[in-house]
Amino acid sequence: MHEIKKIIDEIIKYLEENIRTTEEKFVVNSIKKCVLDKKTLNSVTPNSPPKHKSLIKGLLSISSEKIIPLKNSILEGYTKLYWKTDDGEYYEQNSDIGRNYLNGNMNAELIGPNDGFFKSDELKLGIFLLEQNIFYKDHKHAAPELYLNLTNGIKWRIGEKKWIEKKSGSIIYNSPYNPHGMKVGKIPFISIWCWPYNQDQKCIVINKKF
Repeated sequence: MHEIKKIIDEIIKYLEENIRTTEEKFVVNSIKKCVLDKKTLNSVTPNSPPKHKSLIKGLLSISSEKIIPLKNSILEGYTKLYWKTDDGEYYEQNSDIGRNYLNGNMNAELIGPNDGFFKSDELKLGIFLLEQNIFYKDHKHAAPELYLNLTNGIKWRIGEKKWIEKKSGSIIYNSPYNPHGMKVGKIPFISIWCWPYNQDQKCIVINKKF
């Protein structure tokens, strides 16, 4: 339990020092309100990450001083988490999210209703990975979303804007139903993500050109 609380504490610390907007502050405050003790432990069984090589490669690529404490806490605690790949469960039935994404994603929930290390009926907070050279199709969802990008080389497309590369330590906030997509470069993409509410609503794929 100590190792996972340490990861969450480092996430909160970094975000509090770097967030700017009211929406971002709302997400951080939602995380802080979650109770993290023995009473809120979910009965999940830790496992070996399906994309273990990519996880370690991505983590070891992180060199930004401000992110090092969070990186180290993940390295110390990742074996205590339940890791899984999204086989389409986050998407509406028959959504064309693509084999590229389905074969190359992985996540572990730090907080969540069923698979989180700690239980929350409202909020999901986790670690998300995409293997290198993946196009994660544009999509949208009812939940507002905050991403803390841990690795370099990730390009984002938000709404109708052009692709823009985001560096390690950058923060992305997506308002509800705001379309967004990602392109991963030569380094596996690792991020922290949070849905503060509407976590049970499915994602909708937006078919846009690469």
